[in-house]
Amino acid sequence: MSVDWYRADGTPATADEAQRLLLDTNARLLAQDVVRVGPVVVVVSTWFTVTDLGLAANGRPLLWQTLVSDLSMHADVGRYTTREQAERGHREAVALITERLRDLVARAAADGASDGTAGGAADGG
Repeated sequence: MSVDWYRADGTPATADEAQRLLLDTNARLLAQDVVRVGPVVVVVSTWFTVTDLGLAANGRPLLWQTLVSDLSMHADVGRYTTREQAERGHREAVALITERLRDLVARAAADGASDGTAGGAADGG
């Protein structure tokens, strides 16, 4: 018999416990950061999922998930078996996203400078 629901510590939960956990989104949110680089805004969120997202290499359930989103997309960037792994993964995702956005914004500014569009008024968009 397989277990469908879990507590944050990875132990099996009853259906009633799972329902309470699923409804308490504030308690399931481990961390959330808004990354702003120039005109770009991205949200990095890490959640306790209550359900198994698939087994990790060590056979333990993946119960934590880091998502990156903006106005146009949502991307799953990490899945973890423990809260500690999720905390570390969230910090790493924020650092990586921040670095990549800085690079993209810098490249866009350099491209704009080379074609004469940098330094003008903001597009307001």
